[in-house]
Amino acid sequence: MKRFTLLCAVLMLAFNAVQAQDPFDYKQPVTWLGLDFSELKLVKRDETVTEQELQDKYFPGWNDLVVYEKEKYDIAKASGHDEVNYDIDAVKAVNSSAKGKFITDDAKAFTHLDEARVKQMVKKYNLKGKSGLGLVFIVEGMDKMAKEAAMWVVFIKMDTKEVLLAKPVTGASGGFGFRNYWAGSINKVLKALPGNMKKWKKG
Repeated sequence: MKRFTLLCAVLMLAFNAVQAQDPFDYKQPVTWLGLDFSELKLVKRDETVTEQELQDKYFPGWNDLVVYEKEKYDIAKASGHDEVNYDIDAVKAVNSSAKGKFITDDAKAFTHLDEARVKQMVKKYNLKGKSGLGLVFIVEGMDKMAKEAAMWVVFIKMDTKEVLLAKPVTGASGGFGFRNYWAGSINKVLKALPGNMKKWKKG
C-alpha cells in the first residue's frame, strides 16, 4: 500500500511538471515576470529623453503600470490563463544592471534580437528557485516614426529557465506624454495576445 501511495505521488508530480511546461494549458497558473528592457533600442527621432532617464525612470515605471493597473493591463485575459501571479524582481534587476546603449540613430536596430539571443537573456534571470510557468515581454525596439514598439512574448519553465515559446510581435504606440505613448504599445500587444495565442497553438 505504501509503495502504491508513493508511486501515485511520483506520478502526480511528474504529471504536474509536464502540465507546467505548456503555455497553452490555460488551467496552469502563470507568473508575470515583467517587461525586460535590458537590450532595448529606442530609435531616436525628436525625443529628449536620456539613457539614464530610460533606465532609472521609465523602465521601472512601465513595469509598475502593468502591476498596479491590472484592469487595463490584464495579463490573465491576454494570456488566457485562469490564475496569474506577479513577481517582477528578476526582470527589474536585469533592467537596472543593463550596461548597453538604449538610444540609437539606426532604424534597423528596431528589430535586432533573435530567438537564440532571447534564450541567453532569460538565462540571466535570478528566479530564486521558482517553478512553473513564467511570462515575460522582452522589449527590443521603439520607433516613433514607425509608431510602434517591437517585443518578444516569451513563456518559460522557471525552474530550468527553458524557453517554451518565444514569438516576436509589434504593438502600435499612442498616448499623451512619453511614458503613456509607449505604454500604449504594451497595451496593444496584450489586446492582440488572445488571437496570437490561438494562432501560435495551431502552429
